[in-house]
This record gives sequence, C-alpha cells and structure tokens, in this order.
Amino acid sequence: GSAQDKNQADAVNGRYQATLELFVTRARRVEEHSLAADKDKLLGWAKGIIQFQGGPRPTVWWELPDEEALDSLAARCRPFVLNRDPVYHAKVMKALGFFLHDQDEALTRKLSAVKSSWRRLDADSKEMLGYESRVGPIGGSFGEAVTDKALAYAWLYGDLVHADEDVNERVGEHNIDSRFMGGVLLIANVAVQAITTLNLLRAAQTQHLLALDEKVFI
Repeated sequence: GSAQDKNQADAVNGRYQATLELFVTRARRVEEHSLAADKDKLLGWAKGIIQFQGGPRPTVWWELPDEEALDSLAARCRPFVLNRDPVYHAKVMKALGFFLHDQDEALTRKLSAVKSSWRRLDADSKEMLGYESRVGPIGGSFGEAVTDKALAYAWLYGDLVHADEDVNERVGEHNIDSRFMGGVLLIANVAVQAITTLNLLRAAQTQHLLALDEKVFI
C-alpha cells in the first residue's frame, strides 16, 4: 500500500525533476548564445519587425541575423520543439505543472501563458507567427499561400538539418531566402520562450517550490 505509493510518487518526482534540470542546462545555452546577448534585438527578430524609410526612394527592410549564428542558435533551440526530445516543451510544462500545482497562483498563471506561447510554435499548430507568403513568376499567377511557420520548418528540416528533396512540395516556389526568413522568426520565438521558461524555473526555485540541483543554474 502506502510504501508502494510513496515509491511511485518518488519515481514521478525524480523523473520530473530530471526533466527540469536537463531543460535548465539546455536553456542556459540558449540564453548564453551571442544572438541572445542583445535582448531587444532578439525580441525584434521574434516579432518580425520590418523597418520603413520614406522619402523620394522609400525603402523597406528587415534586418536578419547572420546565417551561421542562426544555424548555431537553431541547433540549441531545436530540442524544445521536437516532441521526441526529453526537453520538448510540453514535457517541461508538464513537469513544472506537477511542482507548481496549487502552490503559487501568480506562477501558475504565468505557466499557463507560457504553455500557450509554446504550443503556437509547434509545426502542427495551425497558428502562423506573423505572415503568409505567396510567390509566382513575373507576369504569372501566384502559388498557394504558405505560412511563415511552414517556411520555417522547411528551412529547419530541409535546409539546415537534412537535405530534404521534397522541400518544394511543401512550400512551393519559395526559395531558401524565404525559408530562412521564416526560420529567423521561428528560432527567435523559440529562444525567447526558452529564456522566459528558464526565468520561471528560477523564480520557482527561489521560492523553494522546486528543489533542483543548484549546479544546473550556475
């Protein structure tokens, strides 16, 4: 009876604690990345801020990070949106919810908001991050509208991680530049969410709602 229940509870507790410790270690690598050093810039990329300059020759531009730097940040961020990974965001949210449940109202509310923000970043979520894009030849008709997130995942799995030959089937005539732009939006958002979640864990640890190994925070 009760000894067995206690052992089961301890096993669950230990498993969730291990998930959170692993997440902290991985999320700190995102926080320490060169592209996350300037928080305003990172937030600007996450929001997809486009600049406009008027005058006789109006100019619109979107400042994007260096490709190699984004490749490296994407490698650090990818586990959080890969549902097979031990630090996939839903697993981290479940573990954190286990410890925060009925403990602290403000942190539980924050957890709920963070959970929703993570969900919209999943490849199978229908929600786009900021825009849809249609392309076509000059003088020809435009192809189907493709969301920024579809472009982003085509970049992540078709250009960055694998040499995916059916990338064009998924995003039509959109070229690598279009896919990279989608990638910037996705990866910047994943990085922002990872850092937000990390700060939530720090707050819970400070309030003694978690008892994670202090070494993972240093």
